[in-house]
Amino acid sequence: MILAIEQRTCKPLAMLMHQGCPNDTKVFDDMLFELKRRRILRKGQLILADRGFYSLNNYLIGINKYKIVPLLFPKKKPSLITLIWRLQEPLDSFKEGKYKKGIYHYLKDKLINLLPKWEDFRRARWKIEKVFDFLKNELKLKNIHAYTKRSVYKHVYLNVLLMGILISKGYNEIEEIIKLVDFT
Repeated sequence: MILAIEQRTCKPLAMLMHQGCPNDTKVFDDMLFELKRRRILRKGQLILADRGFYSLNNYLIGINKYKIVPLLFPKKKPSLITLIWRLQEPLDSFKEGKYKKGIYHYLKDKLINLLPKWEDFRRARWKIEKVFDFLKNELKLKNIHAYTKRSVYKHVYLNVLLMGILISKGYNEIEEIIKLVDFT
């Protein structure tokens, strides 16, 4: 299961379920497509993702295909020079003119400026991790005892709905979520 939540309010935005355990780097494009399909993803938006999504290819997908700034937390300190060399202008920007080149260079510059400061986003990432811990441990999504695809989907969707309801009722501050986790 991959879940996208809004960083400020912690409300669930989109959820994808895959059979087996595909690597997060391979499903990054699927999640961005789902967010775009729901008209949640907008050009120039900053997307935070954890270490599982780290891949130089995912930076290219984010900037070239979806026109976003993908701030993927690195598994190891990425070489900024390597990333700059890998981030190449898409071929269609040459035929489209200045607009495409302008947005590409804006997104690339924004990413290159943010990457050395990725540790500034640790607080936001920590808050999101606490929400996922609550979902896994307290709403019992860590071990699902269901045997059919339908029953697994039902269990997961109901728990994510319950988390969304709790958050919409005012449990969106990290201190309140920690109290919920520690209370049970």
